[in-house]
Amino acid sequence: MSIGKTPVLAIEVDGCNYHKKGVKQEERDRKKDEILSFCSIPLLRFRTDGSREKEALEEFLEKRIACR
Repeated sequence: MSIGKTPVLAIEVDGCNYHKKGVKQEERDRKKDEILSFCSIPLLRFRTDGSREKEALEEFLEKRIACR
């Protein structure tokens, strides 16, 4: 495995109120999703009131490393 400067993941952590329908943040998130998708960079979103974030991140990274 080599180490480089190419991003393998984007992580967003925010409150649950930021993803309600009809709020300005919804449009920003849509644009962010499109840009990251175009660049082939996966996005993990974690809510501040969520759980199992560590496990989800570890699982993603293990799968990503296994694919290389």
